[in-house]
Amino acid sequence: MHLILIIVAVIAAYVIGSLSGSLLLGPLFDQGDLRSSGSGNAGATNALRAGGRAYGLAVLVFDMVKGAVAAGFVPILLHTLGPWPFVCGIMAILGHIYPVFYEFRGGKGAATCIGVLAVLLPGSLVFGAAVWVAVLVASGFVGLATILGMLGVALASFFVPSVPLAGHVFVIVASLLIIYTHRSNIARMRAGNENRFERARIWRRR
Repeated sequence: MHLILIIVAVIAAYVIGSLSGSLLLGPLFDQGDLRSSGSGNAGATNALRAGGRAYGLAVLVFDMVKGAVAAGFVPILLHTLGPWPFVCGIMAILGHIYPVFYEFRGGKGAATCIGVLAVLLPGSLVFGAAVWVAVLVASGFVGLATILGMLGVALASFFVPSVPLAGHVFVIVASLLIIYTHRSNIARMRAGNENRFERARIWRRR
């Protein structure tokens, strides 16, 4: 019976992760399929650029909440704790990247990962968020900020007390996924044609 509950929790986490904030909320903001515009990514950054701040914020919150629900609520509801919340977190991120409802073409997983971290590793998330802000303000590159912010989370997890082994495995796997999904950003930065979020470059404006 316990094994069945674990399987149900893991599958439920993937299904929850497969719910795309941008595609579900798009009609409310007069937006079509984001995968056909901008960067082709069904995530919050592309939503911000394509549909404005309200749409971008709505997508960000939706994708964060689904990560938090998958990692926090589902395992507790099904009485599957131990390492399984972290497994459910990874499954939610994979669902966001490869959504079963949308031809397995989704976003890059960052917002969903934030939701998971907010529930399971909030202390590490605070440090990663600080790194993200610093890199974004300095460079204007959202992708670079996301990658380094996630690596900051992974580093911080080794200094935050009481992080279990499953937590360390989670941040390593999640970091690799984030780097992989941002490989096109890395290529554009190397080629010198990556888009910058200029409004965030406070230091440059000064």
